[in-house]
Amino acid sequence: MNRPEEPVAKAAAGGSDEFTWYMSGVWIYFFSAGIQGVLFPWIVTIVLHESSERVGIAQMLSMLPMMVLGLFGGAVADRRELRGHLFRLQLAAIIPPAVLAALIFGGWLSYPLMVCYALVMSALGGFVMPARDAMLSRVAASRPGAHIQHAVALVLGGQFLAQVIGYLVAGSATVVGAPALLVLQCAGLGLAAFTTSRLSFIPPTPRSGTASWLSPFRDVREGLEAVWRHESIRPVLLYSFFSGVLFMGVFLVLFPVLVRDVYHGASFEIGFLNMCFFGGIGFSSLMLSRFRPIRRQGRVMMLTGFTGSIVTVLMHFCPPLWAVNILALIWGLSGGIAMSQSRAIVQEAATEALRARMLAAFQLGSIGGGPIGALLTGFVTKWLGPLNALLVPCSLMMMLWLAIFFLTPLWNVTGHNRNYTPNPEQ
Repeated sequence: MNRPEEPVAKAAAGGSDEFTWYMSGVWIYFFSAGIQGVLFPWIVTIVLHESSERVGIAQMLSMLPMMVLGLFGGAVADRRELRGHLFRLQLAAIIPPAVLAALIFGGWLSYPLMVCYALVMSALGGFVMPARDAMLSRVAASRPGAHIQHAVALVLGGQFLAQVIGYLVAGSATVVGAPALLVLQCAGLGLAAFTTSRLSFIPPTPRSGTASWLSPFRDVREGLEAVWRHESIRPVLLYSFFSGVLFMGVFLVLFPVLVRDVYHGASFEIGFLNMCFFGGIGFSSLMLSRFRPIRRQGRVMMLTGFTGSIVTVLMHFCPPLWAVNILALIWGLSGGIAMSQSRAIVQEAATEALRARMLAAFQLGSIGGGPIGALLTGFVTKWLGPLNALLVPCSLMMMLWLAIFFLTPLWNVTGHNRNYTPNPEQ
């Protein structure tokens, strides 16, 4: 005869398996993204030897579709069965790198080809990201003793550490060539689709009426309005957006140009620098999952925002490349804390009916500054040179920090930790 606690134990085990499959999919997907994160700037900057402004334009275009289509991706995710939807998207993502590998192997490599590839992958990412993020709270709820801050930190940590492995592998591009790495990227995307197929059926959110099925623009507007009206999410969105304008261009454009023009490096140096930065994000995110959830989330976000300014000032003085890598690691460690807290705030505050759309709207705000920052950084780097261009974002960051502190309630935003229960597995 089964004891009363056996059904509970089985349910807990099932929830643990569900979260494991979800985490595995995140790790494998972002391993493939890590390969692309080095391969794309290496080809554009080193192989094609494009100018800094053309590198900035390419990086801007690599983010623009994700930023625009992410809102519609959230609207679609809110009314689709998430497992099958994400599975199909990940399968579709295999096609662009496979086609690119074949074209490069055939000698068709060019700047327009790389831009087209980036546009297609970014457009697919605009639908993948909201679907995956919307699944997190539902999968995490099945995990015993889980707290949303811990779940977000674990996913972020896994995401960026997997990217680090992808960066390290892609650092061999000079030796093995781009086509071989693109084939490996395809294999990773296929494996990520398989892990998604192992998740439970997640039905669409119940909706009243049929009008919203015919009004994607209204769905998008609802998500944007919900995010903007929310007293906790709005200041996080503003801070993330303007920080992205100032600093995302640094690692999208300035880092590759710095490696090429100042330190005379190639794919390995670009990959290792990215590995240090994103490895720091992953490590600090995982460490956060081991401790009690942070209560004063907004305050922690703002305090860690200083790190990027300090790091860029120190990089301006042209330290040795090993010191640049250490500075990138320190920046990443603080960035992981800030990103974990910002996403946790949104996950906690988002309503069930609008979850994917609110997360997509926040994602728009988070990466929306990236294309602007990449474009501006490319031209600023051309005008001032890579070392002097590092002083621009850190100077403007102080103005942003003061504006956010005095004009928004972000400093006082707190987490909802009253229901926190320690996880015995941690």
